Amino acid sequence: MSRPPAPLPADLPPVFTARCARATGIGEARLRAPDIRTLARGLYARAGIGASAAQIVRALMFDDPSVIACGPTAAELLGIPIPRPFEAAQSLSIHVLSSHKHAHTSLVRWYRSSDLVADAEAHAGERAGTDDTILVGRVRATGRISTWCDLGPLLSEEDLVAIADHLVRRPRPRFEGRTQPYASLDQLAAALRARRGRRGVRALRAALDRARVGSDSPAETALRLGLEVAGLPEPLLNERMYDGGVDLGEPDLAWPRWRVCLEHEGPRHLTRAQQERDIERTERRVGAGWIEVRTVASDLRRGCSRAVTRVETALRRQGWAG
Repeated sequence: MSRPPAPLPADLPPVFTARCARATGIGEARLRAPDIRTLARGLYARAGIGASAAQIVRALMFDDPSVIACGPTAAELLGIPIPRPFEAAQSLSIHVLSSHKHAHTSLVRWYRSSDLVADAEAHAGERAGTDDTILVGRVRATGRISTWCDLGPLLSEEDLVAIADHLVRRPRPRFEGRTQPYASLDQLAAALRARRGRRGVRALRAALDRARVGSDSPAETALRLGLEVAGLPEPLLNERMYDGGVDLGEPDLAWPRWRVCLEHEGPRHLTRAQQERDIERTERRVGAGWIEVRTVASDLRRGCSRAVTRVETALRRQGWAG
């Protein structure tokens, strides 16, 4: 009868490399015990736990302190909105930069990473004029502007617009603890000029042309872009509206000339208190002669076609001739 393995050292992190294991006295045979699972060659995790992107990058930093998360991995760490299918793929693909001349070769083998895995010194010039790197919970990542640029070859134009909108949106200090946007449209444009000739720049430039200050979520961006493609008038975004001295709040999208607005019902609208406020606000708008279109997640499907139809109907009813 085989003896159970010795307990793992208390200071062993949830995710660790073979080098880290050796440093804490764990031999190669011990790595094959059932309380350790192999994530990839030379990379391990304690059994029974999920391995987050931050934990994996932190483990890699033990072997190479110059490691920097980039691309989709940096986006995940920074809370930058990326498509869910792409986000789910990060369990198989961690994107990092390393200043070691040959370190990136093994990282490609481990993580099946894209061409974003590269030498940090080679990337330094490309990141000139951007926000370089940022520390996120003891993990270094490319800054938000650099990350947006790195995503250029990987995401659709619409997804790149949503990220640009996220970066330039006006924050709400009461809820977010910051008073300034992450970036300005001018800063994004400067970053693209520094990357002239690189893959993805054309898509990024097209996305920047369609980005606007004011969209508070990817859903609002998707709605705006769907309406734009359909040829409807461009709305104002989250601006406070008054009509005859009546405060109509800050509609997600608004066409004050025709007294039409749109509110997207996201998760935060599910509380009873928020629903009561929404009903009271709707009554003020209707009383002022406005039409309020309310959308939900299903309205975002098929290029937001259902939302487009509803907004177009409301605009025409209010006098828009098309």
